[in-house]
Formats: sequence, C-alpha cells, structure tokens
Amino acid sequence: MGLAAPGTSQRTDLVVLVVLAAAMAHAGWNLLVKLMDDQVLAFWLLNATSAACGAGMWAVAGSPQVVAWPYLAVSVALHVAYNVTLLNSYRLGDLSRVYPFARGLAPLIVTGGAALVAGESLSTLQLVGVAVVAGGLASLVWLGGAGLGGGGRSMVLAAVTGVLIAAYSLCDGLGVRHAHDTVGYAGALFAIESSIIVVGLASRRRRVPRPPSTDWLRGVLGGALSVAAYGAVLWAQTRLALGVVSALRETSAVMAALFGAAFLHEGSARRRAVAALAVCAGIALLVVG
Repeated sequence: MGLAAPGTSQRTDLVVLVVLAAAMAHAGWNLLVKLMDDQVLAFWLLNATSAACGAGMWAVAGSPQVVAWPYLAVSVALHVAYNVTLLNSYRLGDLSRVYPFARGLAPLIVTGGAALVAGESLSTLQLVGVAVVAGGLASLVWLGGAGLGGGGRSMVLAAVTGVLIAAYSLCDGLGVRHAHDTVGYAGALFAIESSIIVVGLASRRRRVPRPPSTDWLRGVLGGALSVAAYGAVLWAQTRLALGVVSALRETSAVMAALFGAAFLHEGSARRRAVAALAVCAGIALLVVG
C-alpha cells in the first residue's frame, strides 16, 4: 500500500490536510494539559470529556463489527498505559522536550511494524521522509544541549511513551479497517478507555477537587480536541498507509515545541524553527513520494 488508498490526488491532499489539522489539535490539548498546575486533575477533566464524547458517538453510530473488538480491547490497554506514562513524563520534564522525543520514535516503529503486520511498503522517498520527520522531531530534544530534563527517569518514560504510541497506532490502524466504521470504533475506544482512566485517577484521591473555572474550560476543551484529533487520525488510517499517517500526525511535536517556547518559556522558538524546517522537508517527501 502506498501513500494513499485508491482515489484521486485531491482526496489524498484532503486526507493529508486533515491529519495536519489533527496534529495541531493534538499539540493544542497537550499544551492545555501542561498549562494546568494539577496534572492529575487535568487528565481527569480531559478524559471525562473524552468519555462523554465517545459515549455519544458510540450511541449514534453503533458498535463496530465483531472482528474489530480484539484490536479495540488491546488498544484500550495500550492507551491507558500511554496516558499513565505521559502523565508522569509531564510531571518530570518539559513539554517541548518530552513530547517531541516520545512522538519522534513512533513513525519509525509504525513504519516497520506496518510492513510486518499489514504488508504496507513505502517508496524510497517516503521512507526518507519518515526518517527526516523522525530526526527533526528528535532533534528538538537536544536543542540548546539541555537534554530531556528531569534526569534519566524522564528519558525512560518518554521512550516508553513513544513505544506505546507506535503500538496503539498500529493496533488502531488495523482495528478501524476491520471495523468498517470509524465513528463507531472511535466512540467505543474513547468511551471505554477514558472511563477507565477517569475511575483510576479518581481512586487516587478521596475526592476530585473542584477546579477553577479556567482549568475547567481547559480540561473540557482539551478533551474535545483530543477526540477530534484522534478521530481524524483513525479516519485517515483507512485511507493512507499507517507509516505515512504516523509521520504526518507526529508533526504535532513541532507545534508543541513552539507552543512550549511561546507559552511556557521552555527554550528558544528560533532554535526550534530549524527542526520545524526539517520536519516540513520530510512532509514534502512523504507527499511527493
């Protein structure tokens, strides 16, 4: 399978634009989470919103086909583990360093995994594009020579997060193709996964504190953005090669790094522009290839 499933180049361009928009939304919800002082509360609010949205989608679209449920069940477990590692990564390291490191690993693993389990092969230019995108993302971590921040534990958590991203991306890519219904699959995934996280986070405390109005808005908006972003990615995975979708999606790390510099004062935006240019070059190779 190449860049796109059978269809016109205009449709391919539309899917690429949708994934890039999803990347922006993904970076946005990560910024909103990082802006909140209480990270546990942030993830609780985000997942409560995601669970509600997912339940609504599931009710409207119905359940995905039975053959997709094993993939969905594994994906739920992977997503829960991902949220745990991401939460702890953010408590130890900067958004502009932890996020790009975790996201930069995923395209490489997804591309290799898709070749093994889905029989997808990319052109030489596309493979170079994936490598350039991943390299550009990884370079964000060491801009300025500061590393990840938070010590070795932060690096380990970020690496585990990256592996989990690749694992659930592959699992969902196969699952949503078997489901033949993106909305139903996405709704079931969000409702089950986020409900588990909401209960788990609430159990860590005797009660969930009442957040300030600004945090409430950030949490709800973040949850809505996360549903829209990943729902769009699931849709794209039925139309493009999984490795290409992963590489396009992970451009969110460049946006997150720029957000971190602009809003959280985590380093220089000028230095991050170099990595952004590399990632843009990788995207061009993916599209042209």
